[in-house]
Amino acid sequence: MNTVGLPAWTTEELWQGEQVNFAAHMAIMFKYLQAHGLDLDDFIRYVGEQVLPGWQQRGATVPAMLTGILRNVRANGGTVFEATMDEQRGEAVVSRLLRPDVMDRYDIPAEQAERFWDKFITIGKGLGLRFTRKDLGGGRNRIFVERVATPQ
Repeated sequence: MNTVGLPAWTTEELWQGEQVNFAAHMAIMFKYLQAHGLDLDDFIRYVGEQVLPGWQQRGATVPAMLTGILRNVRANGGTVFEATMDEQRGEAVVSRLLRPDVMDRYDIPAEQAERFWDKFITIGKGLGLRFTRKDLGGGRNRIFVERVATPQ
């Protein structure tokens, strides 16, 4: 294979490009759903259902789920400002899940992009956990993962 003349991209450059590509694909999917009158909630639930088997392999624990969410945030270019967890409950303050600069470029309102967090509701239910999120404003969110009490 001839690679003469190709730039020598750094891992960081490739990773930043992938972050933008992921956010752009999500923005385009949001646009497609809207253009065709399809339900965003159904799409987000479907995404959660499709990725649930991979999350089940990590384990149905609060630390496993919260750590996975935080990795998603970081992998998408976001920031984890603080996090605490134990076996029963975890919480963190994080930036947005989808890159706001890319969402803006595709005219996706922040409220719509922030709904992508809801995929973790579906994932949590499948793991016997509860995911909730509170918008703190300024692009920050407080997220919670809790073990669901089992009826006796």
